[in-house]
Amino acid sequence: MTLAALWRRYLGQGEPNAVAPPDLARRLARVQLLAARRLAPAWAGAYRSAFKGEGIEFSGVREYQPGDDVRAIDWRVAARTGRLAVRRYVEERNRTVLFLLDVGAALAAGSGDRCLLDVAADAVALVGSAAIAGGDRVTLAAWSDHMELLLAPQRDPAALLRMVQAVLRLRPAATIGDLAGALAEAPRLLPRPGILVVISPLLGQGYGRRLAALARRHELLVVRLWDDRAGIGTARALIPARAPSGAAGWSTPAPAFPVAELEGIRADVVTATPDTNLGPVLARAFLARGRRRGA
Repeated sequence: MTLAALWRRYLGQGEPNAVAPPDLARRLARVQLLAARRLAPAWAGAYRSAFKGEGIEFSGVREYQPGDDVRAIDWRVAARTGRLAVRRYVEERNRTVLFLLDVGAALAAGSGDRCLLDVAADAVALVGSAAIAGGDRVTLAAWSDHMELLLAPQRDPAALLRMVQAVLRLRPAATIGDLAGALAEAPRLLPRPGILVVISPLLGQGYGRRLAALARRHELLVVRLWDDRAGIGTARALIPARAPSGAAGWSTPAPAFPVAELEGIRADVVTATPDTNLGPVLARAFLARGRRRGA
């Protein structure tokens, strides 16, 4: 399925599973303040050192012209078409950041006025603000057992604010999210090499290979949402659920993904709880990744 077809399918679903929480303005203001504190040049610099492309990428072929470097001739294309063609490259810059957000039932877990959905909004605001400051575009796809929200790539701070607001309006689903299904669509949502940010409690199984395949093509950051008070992130997590009658309760989903499997994947993993000050955690991850790239 092409990206255009994905957009048509999403738009045909009507309004996403979203509500306007009564405290939306307060929650949005808190996220804005969090992101504003991280808009210093050092924050954008840490992001760029961690994720900015430094090389060139293939962009296509064109017919050979006198004066072209013969080393750039694509002999396979020439053999197939009978005409000389040269490979074209462009500087790798201004990439796209795709936030892949798992909005399964676990995101309702939390205590007080903070839940894991708020943590997810923090991650989008923080990484998104650094990406836009670095010249990258941001886009977001939210999934439960289907696509709940799909936002077009933007490089505008105002668009990022609308993105965060859209995340805070989402209502976590009644079941665990289909992260495997979301990862299967990621290559269509991010067709060119870019930056993939997976935000999920990593419940369920069956997506380790997909993560590894995506990490080979994209820069991969995993924000693992965790709340040990609710059991989220433990071997078998109890997640909030709501019966058809509307009564609240708890349900037991599939076992959590063995996080040790992420060690063999080219990904940076940060863990965030409702109490985490996510800014310094992400900054340390960015700086560590930048040092590895410079090694």
